[in-house]
Amino acid sequence: LVLMHEIAPKKKFGQNFLTDKSILERIISSAGRLQDKSILEIGGGSGNLTKYLLEAKPKKLLVIEIDKDYIDILKSVLKSKSVETLLISDDVLHTDIYSYFSEPPVIFGNLPYNISTKILAKLLVPANRKKNWEKLLLMFQLEVANRIVAAPNTKQYGRLSLFSQFYSNPSLEFQIPKTSFFPIPKVESALIKFQSNFKTYDEYNGVLFQDIIKKSFQSRRKMIKNTLKNSYKDISTIMEICDIPENSRPENINLQQFCKLTKEIDRLKV
Repeated sequence: LVLMHEIAPKKKFGQNFLTDKSILERIISSAGRLQDKSILEIGGGSGNLTKYLLEAKPKKLLVIEIDKDYIDILKSVLKSKSVETLLISDDVLHTDIYSYFSEPPVIFGNLPYNISTKILAKLLVPANRKKNWEKLLLMFQLEVANRIVAAPNTKQYGRLSLFSQFYSNPSLEFQIPKTSFFPIPKVESALIKFQSNFKTYDEYNGVLFQDIIKKSFQSRRKMIKNTLKNSYKDISTIMEICDIPENSRPENINLQQFCKLTKEIDRLKV
């Protein structure tokens, strides 16, 4: 186990530090080749993963950490002669992270559970129609991870699944036992790797897509023709054009069908 420093983890920042060496090594190997890449680490904490990221010999490593108490520890970890490093003490949700990179970075993060989906949304939705990142390797509590990768016709499948799978190709790499963290959280975690699929979603109206899935899943048990009819007129006709059975509930409709629906509604501007 990696030894912890004397600073007590803080509840308000949702801090659970990953201390298990074998898990840290698996995260790095899941990322594939990192040499000469640009890397962003969200929430450097006590620098446990940061050390491994430096050893992977990236071209640049930027670490963002909101907790000022860890800045000195991270500064000493980041003293590297061969890698360009930068430490920002700020909230990732309020930082223009991509302005620090000249190429899409590989992004790592052991995300605080309470804001993990907020951070994910910030990362996934592209700013100014550019490909912003190359890969994301992010840790979530297992229940959220299962929702991200869920397939249609399952309990877990919903807005988060569709949103994540529209903007990326996510895969659950492995589960992380709670004993791998300090302090030990109440829940199991998992690592998800998101591959970019920028070319795919760029042809659809993303704002409209998000609006359609949001409205569809507001009433999970209702048929979507009833949920959407107030927002989009002729929804039954549009569903027919998209080969979506008219008695479908949102959880029966796959990503391709929701994309088709988006394209058709956009085309008709209903």
